[in-house]
Amino acid sequence: MEHKTSYAQASRLKLKTKMGLNGKCVIADNYFTPPFKLMPPFYARDSLAEIMLIAVSPGMLKGDAHEIGIEVGQDCQLKLSSQSFEKVQDTEDGYASRKTHIAIKENALLDFSPLPIIPFANAHFQNHSHIVLHENAQLLYSEIITAGRIAMGESFAFKRLHSTLSISYSKENSEHPLFVDNTLLEPAKMDLKNPCMFGNYTHYLNLVAFTKHLDQDSLLSFLEGFEGQVGVSTLASKLPDGYFSLCLKALACGSEPLLHLRKSISQELLGRL
Repeated sequence: MEHKTSYAQASRLKLKTKMGLNGKCVIADNYFTPPFKLMPPFYARDSLAEIMLIAVSPGMLKGDAHEIGIEVGQDCQLKLSSQSFEKVQDTEDGYASRKTHIAIKENALLDFSPLPIIPFANAHFQNHSHIVLHENAQLLYSEIITAGRIAMGESFAFKRLHSTLSISYSKENSEHPLFVDNTLLEPAKMDLKNPCMFGNYTHYLNLVAFTKHLDQDSLLSFLEGFEGQVGVSTLASKLPDGYFSLCLKALACGSEPLLHLRKSISQELLGRL
């Protein structure tokens, strides 16, 4: 298969943080190639750094390959977000891909909430993420997948979307699996409007948390009045006592209810630090 791309090589972004002398999470090292950029850290709280990832492009095209590596340094508190919705254009007879590897070091916390993925008609996107938690590390991670450009009549008109997420716990230089999620959507082969799939909904939130600062009661309070369908499962894990581990999946008819739910959970978590 001919594999064309807008760039001469894979687009790479590397970000490493550490604790600065002022007690704040700062950038220790970073590197990026087009279309990636990084905004300088913003501090709404004393110790929490907020960094925005930027992709200066109209969206991913056939052959585009993103490679992202993030290391959250020991004791750091980092909130990562993206600037805009992730558009995946018509990839013709090829595909676009992204591989992300994240390491959260000892006593660090990462809240990662990229904006929704919008697959255009005939788009094929492969998105694979691996996250490693070290001792006492905490994580709040989510992704939102949409049915496409709904207003353009492209609901479930994409070719294929495959997104995997694996999370492990590093102890004594060995990794122990904690969670694996495999989302495969192929509208031509699946009835995605089946009541057991999306039904009448068009937007899907997948959220995972491994944290010491949330509990079941506070989480359930955010689900009251939610405009859509939502389910929560607590996860049995090999993490030490004191962790609350969960997977939340929600469906809605737009991005806003899911983004609002995600923001509410994040604010509750960060407010307890």
